[in-house]
Amino acid sequence: MKRNEVVIDGRLLKRSVLRYTPAGTPAVDLLIGHRSIQNEAGSRREARCEIEAVALGDLALRLGTAKLNRSLQVCGFLAQRSLGNRRLVLHVVSMDANASDQE
Repeated sequence: MKRNEVVIDGRLLKRSVLRYTPAGTPAVDLLIGHRSIQNEAGSRREARCEIEAVALGDLALRLGTAKLNRSLQVCGFLAQRSLGNRRLVLHVVSMDANASDQE
């Protein structure tokens, strides 16, 4: 298995203060909120979720100053938070701040 890809439209609900990893890479923790109507087993249902995410490098610098409640589309991959914490976190590898403004 090699595929691990997530694309989601949402809103930037929270972001941490910009920090730096021990290697000196900029990093910012995010909380992305999503709400939509999805089809499941022939029925429509409302899907809501909040997703913990992290951005590194240039993306962290851009998202570190982004306005809260801003619509955006993020693409990335899922990984556990750390070796000792199996909670999933979305690692953002690209972001489009205009993609979901049609909500």
